[in-house]
Amino acid sequence: MSNRSGRSLRKVSPFSLNSRASITQLLSITLTILAAWILGAQQAGAQNLEWAVSYNGIPASALEEMEGVVADAAGNVFATGQSGSGTGSAICTMRLSPSGTIVWKLLESKASLCGGMWGRTPLTQDAAGNLIVVGAEFANNMSNWNPLLLKYSPGGVTLQREVFDLGPYASFDGVALDASSDIYVVAHNNPNNGYPHVVHTLKLGATGEILWSNSYTPGTFWGTRGGIVVTASGVCTAAGGKVIKRDLATGGVLWEKDLIMSGGGSPLAADGAGNFYVFPFQNGLTKYDSEGNALAVFGAVSNLASDLDVDAAGNIYIVGSTVSSKSGSDIFTQKYNPAGNLVWSTTYGKPGQYSDQGVAVTVRDGHVYVGGSRYNKNLDMCTLKYTAGN
Repeated sequence: MSNRSGRSLRKVSPFSLNSRASITQLLSITLTILAAWILGAQQAGAQNLEWAVSYNGIPASALEEMEGVVADAAGNVFATGQSGSGTGSAICTMRLSPSGTIVWKLLESKASLCGGMWGRTPLTQDAAGNLIVVGAEFANNMSNWNPLLLKYSPGGVTLQREVFDLGPYASFDGVALDASSDIYVVAHNNPNNGYPHVVHTLKLGATGEILWSNSYTPGTFWGTRGGIVVTASGVCTAAGGKVIKRDLATGGVLWEKDLIMSGGGSPLAADGAGNFYVFPFQNGLTKYDSEGNALAVFGAVSNLASDLDVDAAGNIYIVGSTVSSKSGSDIFTQKYNPAGNLVWSTTYGKPGQYSDQGVAVTVRDGHVYVGGSRYNKNLDMCTLKYTAGN
C-alpha cells in the first residue's frame, strides 16, 4: 500500500460486531449521522432572508414605511406605502425585480396618505396584473382629506386616478378583489372636529363607479383600524368593533359579530376552503368558517401581529414588531402550521434602540414578502423577501 502523503501509517484495530460494546458503538455512530442528516434537512428547508431593500424619499426625519406588498407569478414584487420628497408626504408605489432591484417608482404628486395608515391591505393586483392602491388625498389647504383610488399597470403607467366623496376626513383603508377582479373597499370617516366615526364598505365598478355602499356608525370609538378579505361566499370586514360578512352582489349583511379588536379592527386572511382568520384583542388568532362559526383558536399565535396571510396548505404567516424597552423594536416574521404550531420565527432590524416596524406580509410560490420600516438615518421604506421554508 502506498503512502503518497509521506505520513506514517497507523494500524487500526479491527471492528467486531460480536460484542455488546461494538454494537453500542455502531448504534451511537448511526444515530449521530441520522441526527446530523435531520438537522441538515431542517436547515435546508428553514426560512432565510434572500434580500432586504430600503428606500428613503424624504431627506428630513419623517416616517416612511411599506404598508402593502404583493408578488406576481414571475417573482416581481410590488409594494406601496408612505414616502414623499422635500415637499411633503405622499403615497409611493414601486416594483422590485425578483432579485430586489427597484425597477420603477411612482410618487403621488399631491399630498396623500396610504390606506395602510389605517387598513391592512392598501394594495392588490387584478387578473391582468394591474395594481390597485387605496388611501386618501389631502385638500389643497390641508384641512380635509378624501378617499383616493389609484390603478397602475405592471409597467408603472397610471391607468386610473379617482377621488371620492364620503364626507369629511374620509379615507379608503383596505382593498380586495373577487374572482372577476371586482373591487371591494373598506373605508372610514375619522372623528375629527366633532364629526362621527363612520365605517363604510363599498363595491366599485371597473371605472370607479360605486355599485353599492353600506355604512354604520359604531356606538363606541375603538379606533380606526380596518381589514377586508373576499371569498367566493362574501366580503368580510373587521372595523369599528364589528366583523361583518356581506353579500357580494348586493352588500346586504349575511352575518355580523361584535368583537373587541386592537384599534377597533383586525387584519383578515382567508384560506382555500373559504375559512377566514381574525385577531381579537386577546387570545391569539381565531379561525371562522364561512357562516361565522369559530373553528379554532390559535392561542400560541402572537396577537402583536400587524398583518397576516395564509398559503394554499393552510400555513399561517404573520408580521409585526417586537417590543423591548432596552433594545427598541425589530420586524418579526413568523410561520405557523395549520394547527397553529410555530414553524419558524425570525427578526430583522438595525441593532440598538431603534424602532423598526413590520407592517405587511404576503406569501406566494414558496416566498414570504414583508413590508415595513427600517431605521437608517430616518425611518425608511423597507421590503424583505424570505423563503417560506417547510
